[in-house]
Amino acid sequence: MNLLLGIALLIDVPNVTAGPDLVDQAKVVDAPIAQVTVFSDRARVRRKAAPNLPAGIHTLRLPDLPGAVLLDTVRVEAGAGRVLRVEAVPVERERFSIDQVEKQLDRFEGLADRLALLDAERSVVSFELSLLSTISPRPPAPEKDRVGRPLPPILPETWRKVLDFLDQRQRKGQERLRALDTARRDLYEEWERARREVERFNLGAFSDHKVQVLIILERAEAGPAPLTLEYFVPGAAWWPAYDLDFLAEQGQVVLSTAGLVQQATGEDWTEVELELSTAIPGQPQDLPQLLTWTLGEKKEFIPRVVAARMPPPAQMFPPPSPGTTAGQAERVARMEVLHNRIQELASMAGRGPDQAAADRLGWVAEASQLSGEISGLGDADAGGYGAGSGYSAGVSTRGTATGYKAAEATREAKKIAPKPSPQPSRPPPPPPPPMSRPQKVRPQAMEMAPAAPAEVEMDREEYVAEPVAAEKVMATGSAVSGKGERAERVRRTALDLLEAPPADLRVLFADPTLPAVVAGGLDFVYLSPTRMTIPSGGERLRVPLSVERFPVQTFYEATPALKEVAYLKATVSNQGKKPILRGPVNIFVSGDFSGQGELATTGPGGVLALPLGADEDIRFKRKVVPATEVKGVFSKDEVTTYQVTIEVGNYKKRPVKVAVYDVLPKGGHEKIEIEKLSVSPVASKGPDADGVLRWDLDLPAGATRKIEFSYRITRPENWQLHQ
Repeated sequence: MNLLLGIALLIDVPNVTAGPDLVDQAKVVDAPIAQVTVFSDRARVRRKAAPNLPAGIHTLRLPDLPGAVLLDTVRVEAGAGRVLRVEAVPVERERFSIDQVEKQLDRFEGLADRLALLDAERSVVSFELSLLSTISPRPPAPEKDRVGRPLPPILPETWRKVLDFLDQRQRKGQERLRALDTARRDLYEEWERARREVERFNLGAFSDHKVQVLIILERAEAGPAPLTLEYFVPGAAWWPAYDLDFLAEQGQVVLSTAGLVQQATGEDWTEVELELSTAIPGQPQDLPQLLTWTLGEKKEFIPRVVAARMPPPAQMFPPPSPGTTAGQAERVARMEVLHNRIQELASMAGRGPDQAAADRLGWVAEASQLSGEISGLGDADAGGYGAGSGYSAGVSTRGTATGYKAAEATREAKKIAPKPSPQPSRPPPPPPPPMSRPQKVRPQAMEMAPAAPAEVEMDREEYVAEPVAAEKVMATGSAVSGKGERAERVRRTALDLLEAPPADLRVLFADPTLPAVVAGGLDFVYLSPTRMTIPSGGERLRVPLSVERFPVQTFYEATPALKEVAYLKATVSNQGKKPILRGPVNIFVSGDFSGQGELATTGPGGVLALPLGADEDIRFKRKVVPATEVKGVFSKDEVTTYQVTIEVGNYKKRPVKVAVYDVLPKGGHEKIEIEKLSVSPVASKGPDADGVLRWDLDLPAGATRKIEFSYRITRPENWQLHQ
């Protein structure tokens, strides 16, 4: 019986053991991104997988997540099974190795050496060509300056051979120079390709921060196990955008709604179901708790017992803390070397081919000059390019001991101090936690008599310093000193002036055009009708959301005093269940681009005014005629009458409605009087509090209407009006 029980227990032992080797035991599961919900400052990502698993307990490793993932939001749901454990551990991995950087360095050094050799050979060929161009027969010396017998004349045949030889050498030199220029141009292109590879290498961050996700799943039976991995990640946002096409013949507008999605989360969203939300996730859900508000408090002295001698407390040992292992120390050293080599590679790539070739030529000259003075440089590989003094002081190109000695000897000979290797920046210490209100620390005292309070004078923004003084203030409006010598009068202060404003717990966004701001805190979700691919590059991509048709009522508006142009507008009733959020709109009229504008946030059932652009077929002519006279005998006033005429013409082949706006001035001084005289035709609205008048005109095709109004301004003589 005991044997059978032991066998049963052995059979029921799970095949998963939690420990440091849990990653090695895990089965890798591919879970591509299936659905993404974009908010105003983050995104919710859902990955889905359905691996075939036998019955039992399994350890699964899901795809690594970006390092910026909010760890407390990582959740795993199982459709068939029970999730026993979820681990989301941030890890750091090297994006490339020292060998890769060394390979790039060797490539740049080889290109620099080849450029240096080409430049040296080109200088030799150029010098030879310049020398050949200066060869010419020497003219005979004058008779008075000649000493001895004259030189024999040059034979023409001999000089012809000399000229043929010089011409042949010049042609060969020019051909060689052209070949060198072609080879140098090819090296330039190869250098540029290498530099672009270094830029794609992203030398700014040589390590990747990832989040490793492990789960332990229990399965009752074999078969597919649907899994959903959900997490939130910052670095994503979206903005509403619209296209508005006005179809004049049909009396409709077509409103195309889209979302401009931008994400730099560290992972591409490939063919995902995309949702755009106006919600603000992560807001606190707890009710704020009220604290007791104490205005005044009586405190009694209670003696505190002090021991003359106490036994020593028990010694407590701190918990063990992990130390630096040999592997960690080796990785830190390797990362430091990698950091130095990357700096050298970035410096070499940024100098350009010309400077790199000049540096190599200068380095070779210095090395040859110092070779007789410096001992112990080793072979050419270690003492030559291995020193690396021409590129980065204090860094060995090959990393050998001989190379380091050569570099030190070169610095000693040139009396150049080595540059210190860059140290990893340490984050500043965290600031001390803010205190809610100033606290006054009082020493413990054994005296029974309390100390006399200081003189108190309350201001509108100051709290009462002492509780006793506060009670006196509330009761009598005066503060009495402890000794009773005199009473200091203080001002009475209302309790509401002492109340601090409540803390603003709302989430604040720097961009007022984000959906979370323009939606007014309401939660609406806009679903993309198609799957979308959004790469993690920080570029704004347009995601189509919906296309709606609305019947419209069109009219024209104009302010001729500012601009003699009529603007077409339309009113639309939002018949949908979701609001039209504020955002930029591209305006089209019968398919032709007209201009750009902005839509206002309009809720369901609201009326939205749509700008449709300017129309030159509605023309205006505004004219102002002033007439000034002086009235009065002793106190004279200047009276100016203004006659304003606005002519409106409809040059369309159909009747239109036009709303014309103008304004009457308002007096800002008691001695300035403004009087409205006449308005023809009578204004539909106004003048309002701002003096604005409005006329609603129905203009038949080809008709012209005239608006006339006048007003009078009276002010003292010689007053200069301004606005």
